[in-house]
Amino acid sequence: MRSARAARITTLPNLLGLARIALTPVVMALILLPIPGGGLLAGVVFAVAAITDFLDGRIARARDEVTSLGVFMDLTADKVLVAGVMIAMVEVGLLPTWIAATILGRELVIGGIRQLAASESVVIAARALGKAKTAATLLGVFVLLLTRDAQTAGPLAGSSGIDYLRGSLPMLMGSPPPRPEERPPT
Repeated sequence: MRSARAARITTLPNLLGLARIALTPVVMALILLPIPGGGLLAGVVFAVAAITDFLDGRIARARDEVTSLGVFMDLTADKVLVAGVMIAMVEVGLLPTWIAATILGRELVIGGIRQLAASESVVIAARALGKAKTAATLLGVFVLLLTRDAQTAGPLAGSSGIDYLRGSLPMLMGSPPPRPEERPPT
């Protein structure tokens, strides 16, 4: 019994889910520490974690290793990663609380519905729109992490694209634009 359990948890798809969970506090720490380059490094680590999200299901299906444990691991790892990173982003002012609460609230409701369905032996698989939402969320988080790098004087602070993101972030978050005398020279 123990060896069967160990073999199931040690499949590559499950290990990718565990890696996503393990990378979450690393990304959070890199966001929270105001060190130059921390945002860029957080973005890279987050991208690696996000890629595991797309790989684990594909690998499990290709190897015929789809299990209830694997589905649970995948969904849990996704929620842990997004929730942890968004909480850290709220803490440093990259994301308003109401946006994080809306996204995380939606995730909890959908997760509850899926759990209720599963209790009745009904599987609600992710569809194209749900997968697109996940991809958009992960891409948005990644872009905000690059903005964090600019905020902490990381390597991207001097690149023009990041300058536009950094300059527009307050307006995107609902703050009024800076007065002309407060704007950086062009």
